[in-house]
Amino acid sequence: MEVKKKLRGYVAGKLNADAVGYIQNCHRMIKAAKEVRDLGVAVYVPCNDFLEGLVDGNFSYLDYFENAQPWLEVSDFIYVVPGWEDSSGTKKEIEFALSLGKPVFYSMEALNYAINHQGI
Repeated sequence: MEVKKKLRGYVAGKLNADAVGYIQNCHRMIKAAKEVRDLGVAVYVPCNDFLEGLVDGNFSYLDYFENAQPWLEVSDFIYVVPGWEDSSGTKKEIEFALSLGKPVFYSMEALNYAINHQGI
């Protein structure tokens, strides 16, 4: 069986909030990741680290952030979920992606067009 190399996408978005807000933000990121995955892309979603943090019980914000950044480094692009604008962590992720020369997409339409017409 031949395995075709897939694009790798990093789904970024606001996470820090109260408990209910955090869960709602994870919901938005995971829904967006499903749409990105449906485009044929392998996806990393930083909020999924939340489950590992539940088991460990002692993760700090820095533990989460530092685990996610290597995934951003190897991703082919970053997709930013709407509502990120007041998230300092997402702003750092965008800056990091741009410093690496990675394209940043803010709409599913733009991402879909790039995948299907521009060959990212």
